[in-house]
Amino acid sequence: MTDRVSTAIDARVAERAMLSHPFYQAWTEGRLPLDTLRAYARQYFHHVEAFPQAVSAVHSACPDRDGRRMLAENLAEEEGVEAGKQDHATLWMMFACGLGETDEAVRDQQLNAETLELIDTFRRLSRRSYASGLGALYAYESQFPGVATAKIDGLVERYGISDEETLRFFQVHATADIEHSAVCRQLLDRLPEDQKAEAIAAGEELAGALWNFLSGVEASVSVN
Repeated sequence: MTDRVSTAIDARVAERAMLSHPFYQAWTEGRLPLDTLRAYARQYFHHVEAFPQAVSAVHSACPDRDGRRMLAENLAEEEGVEAGKQDHATLWMMFACGLGETDEAVRDQQLNAETLELIDTFRRLSRRSYASGLGALYAYESQFPGVATAKIDGLVERYGISDEETLRFFQVHATADIEHSAVCRQLLDRLPEDQKAEAIAAGEELAGALWNFLSGVEASVSVN
């Protein structure tokens, strides 16, 4: 296999891109009731809260110093360790509360099977091997700048939600994940030949778990 790993993952992700999912299309078009957005926010918080563990596992398994440094910067942003920065789970909770949720309701939410599967898939792939974790991480972060921008547009234009605190999670990810995915792309394309197929398979599996998560939310609420 001599093709770029990131290009191969891009092709797999395109088949199940989050922005192509009917749930996100309904969001962009303003067809989701606010109660549906709240249900989505309650479910997705638990993935956001668990996500830094996946980044940490990839960082720990990275075999070269420069790669670890770049992944450490990614992890620091997720955890909000820099002065004046908030961790991303807090930013997501601000979004949920901006929709009218409470911290308690979000944390006590019973999770759909698809939500649990997404969290488990990310955890499993990130701990299986460096190549596997990196492929999964890239499949997620490469999509998120476009997803975040579309969500902001939908919230502002279709739902009249424009306060900065509610939108901050998406504003941060609309830019931060451009850099994060670029880092993953560099590291993926430096993988040894015998690790490339595993990274591609992991990226494809993670893209499927994200798609199924959205289907699970869609199935649990009424989407008109």
